[in-house]
Amino acid sequence: MSTKGFYDLTSGMLTQNRKLGVIGNNMTNAVTPGFKSDEFITTTFQNEMFSRYGNINHNDGQELGTTTSMITAGEVTITDHTQGIFDPTDMNMDFALVGPGFFQVQTQDGVMYTRNGAFVMDDEGYIALHHAGRVLGEDNQPIYIGTDDIQAMDDGTILAADGNTILGKFGIVDFEDYNGIQKSKREGLFTTVGGQPVPTDTPIEWKTLERSNVDMVKEMTDMMASQRALQSAAQVLKMYDQLLGKATTEIGRV
Repeated sequence: MSTKGFYDLTSGMLTQNRKLGVIGNNMTNAVTPGFKSDEFITTTFQNEMFSRYGNINHNDGQELGTTTSMITAGEVTITDHTQGIFDPTDMNMDFALVGPGFFQVQTQDGVMYTRNGAFVMDDEGYIALHHAGRVLGEDNQPIYIGTDDIQAMDDGTILAADGNTILGKFGIVDFEDYNGIQKSKREGLFTTVGGQPVPTDTPIEWKTLERSNVDMVKEMTDMMASQRALQSAAQVLKMYDQLLGKATTEIGRV
């Protein structure tokens, strides 16, 4: 009796476990400003096509239905960069990008990029992203404001409360190819993997935040489908093990 069934069922269980991990992360960040949802790519035809037209490198593609390992589980996670809806907050330190682009943040691990505009003023008077670092201006230097009593123009210029004194301007950048960026371990931040940022004139919306683009209905539906698939694979694996045991102990005697 062939043992290939063990490999197939194990593949399904590994895939569903990883998919549930991605879904769980999406749901956890459903209220994180600017968060971009992920899609875990498995081996269905629909998802295979999505993978080939998503933000991955296509240079080493292979034919449909081929594999190099007996145990196969989807390992490609695609980030959905579509814009979330806007949420007015009436908070002076909240900003949303109206279109493609990223704020630049100077972190301990270098410059990273984010859509999360829920900024604060740090202890030294600079605009910062909480638990990440200071936000950079168009001169690639941190923006000093000294007070959170500010105004902002739609081109990213930060003004003092009088509306006349310019304190700085956000250095908004974008990437020609989003294959050149990936999510970092810090939620809501992206790092470069070969991509080069280019300045862009994407406008901002002051006193507004961009919501996460996570679709909770879709995530709940996908979660239930994955849980059922995982349970089914586990049950069939148990049955397969019992059949293999009988084949070994009973049929083998004949």
